[in-house]
Amino acid sequence: MSGLIIGPKSAKEGDNLPVVSWAHGTVGGARYCAPSNVPNPVSDFVGFPSFESTVPNDYGIPGLSAFIQAGYVVVASDYQGLGAGDKHEYAVGQSQARNALDIVTAARKLTPAGNKVVLLGWSQGGLGVVTAGEIASYAPNLDVVGVAALAPANPKSFLIPDIAKQSTGGPRIGRIILLNTAYAWAYPDLHLSDVFTDTGLKAAEAASRQCMQQLSITGDTAGGDSVLFKANNNLDAWVARLAKNAIGQVESQIPVLVMQGTADNIIPADSTDLYVRDACEHHTPVFYIRYVGKDHRGLLPAAEADFTNWIADRFTEKSPPSNCPNAEVRLDIPDQ
Repeated sequence: MSGLIIGPKSAKEGDNLPVVSWAHGTVGGARYCAPSNVPNPVSDFVGFPSFESTVPNDYGIPGLSAFIQAGYVVVASDYQGLGAGDKHEYAVGQSQARNALDIVTAARKLTPAGNKVVLLGWSQGGLGVVTAGEIASYAPNLDVVGVAALAPANPKSFLIPDIAKQSTGGPRIGRIILLNTAYAWAYPDLHLSDVFTDTGLKAAEAASRQCMQQLSITGDTAGGDSVLFKANNNLDAWVARLAKNAIGQVESQIPVLVMQGTADNIIPADSTDLYVRDACEHHTPVFYIRYVGKDHRGLLPAAEADFTNWIADRFTEKSPPSNCPNAEVRLDIPDQ
């Protein structure tokens, strides 16, 4: 596993600094896609496409400047099989969850990081950090005091027809190629030939050597869903594996901040609503904010003040808010 470990210059031995573990969104399955592999990776978030971007992928960490100014150590895993090695287990929640916790353990050996941790993740990383909160006992030496999830991917939504139909084609095609490929890599009872046509098998091969923007364009150019995928002839096994990675199915006492844009065409708001309903039913303390009019990337700047303040409160041990089963709505008000 590779990644970034970043700390304030003023840090000194014995400080026991709070830690924010950032779990990035989807970048692809090829090694060169990893956020730590871009030039000057230590920066606030830079999205693609944008005039600031230097590579055809997202990189950087939302809120990084604020976190460093506050005196936190910030860590960011590239995830298993992405920055180092191969066969990145994309959207396999427990894999990304362990990565988000393991890099904190590594940071504590290299910096004056303490054991108090907040996990912050977006999209694919949102799935990872929510799962990490649910399996926090995996890292018993860490005190996970909060989980902040921006538009968390939820594999359960692929099993709900009304939500799944929102998650095919267009900008999602590359993600679907990579997800099917990664699950076949991760689970021996799943096979590429279960879901891919002959043309789709070529797309699956490309998933290990292309970043997401390229894979999405390639998949659309090849003909999209109707050309790449076929009826699943091993459906029960796939359903079981997706269900295994669903979030919100267990009780967790670690507070969760959930942030979702209502105009998101990558992670539909209905998918995040489903997670919040499940988590609340399992008595997880959730505070849910919906940002009206914000899409997948627009959510990050819209939510930054909310998640940086919420994270600061977790480190000062303030009582976490919860609004189960109702969400707080933040309107998208244009600048005057």
